[in-house]
Amino acid sequence: MKKTNKFLTILMFMFLYLPMAVLIVASFNTGKDITDFEGFTLQQYVRLFQDDTLLGLLGNSLLVSILASFIATVFGTLSAVGINNLRPRMRSLVMSLTNIPMTNPDIVTGVSLSLLFVFLGSNLLGHKESLNFWTLLIAHVTFNLPYVILNVMPKLRQMDSSLTDAAMDLGCTPVQAFFKVILPEIMPGILAGAIMAFTMSLDDFVISYFVTGTGFITLPVEIYSYTKKPIQPKVYAMFTLLFGLIFILMLTMNLLQLRADKRKTENRAKTESKQMKLIKRAVAFACVAALLIGGGCLIFSTRQESITLNVYNWGQYIADGSDESLDIIAAFEERYPHIKVNYSTYDSNEMMYSKLSNGGITVDVVIPSDYMIARMINEGMLLELNFDNIPNYSYIDENFKGTAYDPDNKYSVPYTWGTVGILYNTKHVDEADVTGWELLWNEKYAGKILMFDNSRDAFGIAQFLLGYDINTTDKEQLQLCADKLYEQKPVVQQYVMDQVFNSMENEEAWIAPYYAGDCMVMMENNPDLAFYLPENQGFNLFIDAMCIPTCCHEKEAAELFINFLCDPEISGANMDWVCYSTPISAAKEYLSEDVVNDPVAYPDEEILKNGVSFAFLPEDISRYVEGLFMEVRNK
Repeated sequence: MKKTNKFLTILMFMFLYLPMAVLIVASFNTGKDITDFEGFTLQQYVRLFQDDTLLGLLGNSLLVSILASFIATVFGTLSAVGINNLRPRMRSLVMSLTNIPMTNPDIVTGVSLSLLFVFLGSNLLGHKESLNFWTLLIAHVTFNLPYVILNVMPKLRQMDSSLTDAAMDLGCTPVQAFFKVILPEIMPGILAGAIMAFTMSLDDFVISYFVTGTGFITLPVEIYSYTKKPIQPKVYAMFTLLFGLIFILMLTMNLLQLRADKRKTENRAKTESKQMKLIKRAVAFACVAALLIGGGCLIFSTRQESITLNVYNWGQYIADGSDESLDIIAAFEERYPHIKVNYSTYDSNEMMYSKLSNGGITVDVVIPSDYMIARMINEGMLLELNFDNIPNYSYIDENFKGTAYDPDNKYSVPYTWGTVGILYNTKHVDEADVTGWELLWNEKYAGKILMFDNSRDAFGIAQFLLGYDINTTDKEQLQLCADKLYEQKPVVQQYVMDQVFNSMENEEAWIAPYYAGDCMVMMENNPDLAFYLPENQGFNLFIDAMCIPTCCHEKEAAELFINFLCDPEISGANMDWVCYSTPISAAKEYLSEDVVNDPVAYPDEEILKNGVSFAFLPEDISRYVEGLFMEVRNK
């Protein structure tokens, strides 16, 4: 029995810490593949400290975590003392209410806080941008408070309550009794709560995603957009340093606990004196650390430009300097040194629309897809462009002008275009089965098929397969499409968006519909993957375009940015990294020949004639389609 327990314990620790060991080893690897250790190097750490963007994001996260944990520790400790003095029934009730932020699903907490901040900021205070650094900090303090209270409460219950009465009998005021008697006794719990609050805050993504604005982004929110490209080894180095920091904090906490327990047997007066010194040192350390991190954040993530331009784009949808690419944002800021770009990302048109429509953020440039652009124009969410400030618009090919979503070319400038087809693994999928969209319903590959996790793309595939117009508003046809998607459900492994990258590259799945540009990235990472367009049945041909929303503060700077991205040389360098197709033929001169000649990126003109674009659907039809898709997903 003892041997079994030891084995299970060892197995548990391996399960918990082996992933961290792999990450740490990868941070010292000369190669980029974590499965192949080519040699030892510290170069990744050098690159990390040369990357102002990552250090700025890390500084943002540390700043929020330190301030939130410090504030939550102060208020949580005082709250715990107050709760401990309540009558048992009232104490139980208050503790139940206190635990709600901790037991509540993060997504519910994030959405509810976002709605609250937008309501207070926009409706009551009249702020154009309701979500910012302060809303992020308040949210982190909110969900950290229960962790501090839960760590402090046991120490208060263990403490002899007569000690406080004795101190007051000897002349202490209640405040003096708190600092001289209570605080030293509960200090281990306070430190444990502070460290837990710090780690929870540093790690948080879901709540931060909903309450953060465009001007202040934390590291977890940014890392979420890194799923489309292989993670750079310098990120592993940063994770290793963070793991080391947390490990040192936890080790320090346990050592302090051991020292505190040992000193309980010694002279109480000496213990109190030394513990008070420890408290003062801990408080001083926290304050100095907050100041240092705040200063570091200011150094790495802010500059003194007179204009700040907020750009809102899809994750990893612009060249960032990795893999020897051109850093587009840095190049723009170098050309226009008076403008600083705050770049933030989203993972779906619907998420972007939600944040813009509720007034929570301020955005100067946004890059939606065609059907969403039509919706935003229809709802008055976009400003007309001044093309005098966008002379490079002349480079846009004529077939990308006068589109159905913006027929008068007033509100948008094409950024990229592409197609939706099927990605499959040639090792596991029989070429004889590679015919049309019906491959996604093939029972032979049950459990290895992925499907879009958004209603428009999923219904579009069913509409092509059934021969319907992808922009139909006929509810009877839409119901038949839902039935077709429900028929597919038994063979679907999971419904995904950016998760498709890991699943297909690691061969956890063999078949998936997805966007051609992203498929090119996956094919580069796994040469066994191939892509095809069901040209005989039709396929989605989409355009993403640059627009200026009505919440814009810097319209002229936004038009400068759009014009910069339309420069053929810049567009070529950008699309060479993004892997999507450029609407500027002159930019192909700056693309690699492999990309220009790749039929995935640039299909034959005859094939493209079978492509169909999404149009804006009336609100009632959009809701109807979304409701049908949710029924399919949840049945």
